[in-house]
Parts: sequence; structure tokens; C-alpha cells
Amino acid sequence: MKVVCTSDTHGMHSNLEIPDGDIFIFAGDISDREKTLIDFNHFLGGLPHNYKIIIDGNHDMPPEKLSELITNATYLQHGLLEIENIKIWGTSWQYWLVDQINRKKNQKNLQGIWELIPTGIDILITHFPPFGIGDLTRRNKHLGSRDLLTAAISRIKPKYHIFGHIHESYGIFKEKIDDSEITFINSSAVMGFGSELNPPIVFTI
Repeated sequence: MKVVCTSDTHGMHSNLEIPDGDIFIFAGDISDREKTLIDFNHFLGGLPHNYKIIIDGNHDMPPEKLSELITNATYLQHGLLEIENIKIWGTSWQYWLVDQINRKKNQKNLQGIWELIPTGIDILITHFPPFGIGDLTRRNKHLGSRDLLTAAISRIKPKYHIFGHIHESYGIFKEKIDDSEITFINSSAVMGFGSELNPPIVFTI
């Protein structure tokens, strides 16, 4: 199965060239504007991929609005989708949520949420990165989640972890967790909220 993934387009999705594939994954930050979400849904409808999956990010509208407007993809809030024996878990849980989209700032420990993710997951999708992997800002600070790394990734050991959020850490990172090699993908499209876009990342599973 050929997987195409991207995230963090912030309304610039139409500027991306999306490669063909079997599965299209979007790891959050479409837009917090209804008009842009409607356009993004049309954009999804025009993609040739048999399966399209999205999660939301910290700059997206609330889940109930996304569920209403996004009809051309599977929206995973915190759950499993199995495609031809490939198990994909997507979650929109984040360690902070912004006030401008009518959500309260949330700094609580999410360890209990991560512990709900079952083992045997092939692809994990979150909006934000784990601590120390694809999370380095231009100010040389790691902003990933320690709980995500310790309570989820180190336990379930997915083959792939797809995320975004930290735009300047776009890229592919292969790391060994115990005896398992995991491919971490920061798929952020927008480079520092400028006009340049990183291309979607493609892999085969």
C-alpha cells in the first residue's frame, strides 16, 4: 500500500501537488475558517486515493464542525481504522488547545488517553510530535510530548508515526525504540507560515 501524508497546510492545500497513492493521510491544521474547510473537502473529493484520513490540529475548528463539513474523508478523533490488514490509529488529542477556536487551554497529563491506544498499530497519527523526534523549533527547543513517547509509542511501537505541528522539523526520522525500528514522519507542509510548501511524504507499507 502506498501512503501519501501531509499536514499543516493552513488554507494553502490547493498549492500542493499530491502524488497518487492508495491512502492519503492529513495530520491536522487545515484551517479555523468554515469557507476554507468547505474548499478543503472539495479538494479531498478530487483526490484519487481509495482511502482518505484526517485528524484535526490546534488551528482547526471544533470536532463537531469538522465532522459536519468533512464528508470526503474519514475523520479520526481517537480511534481505529483498518485497511486491508493495516491498522491505523488517529487521535486529535493534544497537550494544548487554543482559545481562538473556542477551546480551553489544556495542559493536563494525557497519559491515560495514550494508554487507551491498543497494541498492534501499524500507523499512528497525531498532530504533534513525540518529545525529541521531529519536534525541534528554530529556537532549538524540543516541544514534543513526553507522555506520547512513553505511554504510547514506547508501548505500542507502531511501524510509522505521522504528525506535524512543528513546521521547521519537517522530514523523516528513523529511531529504534527497544528492538523496534520506527519511522517518524513530520509532514508539515507550510514552512514557517510563509509561501513555500514542503511536498507530501510518500512511503509504502
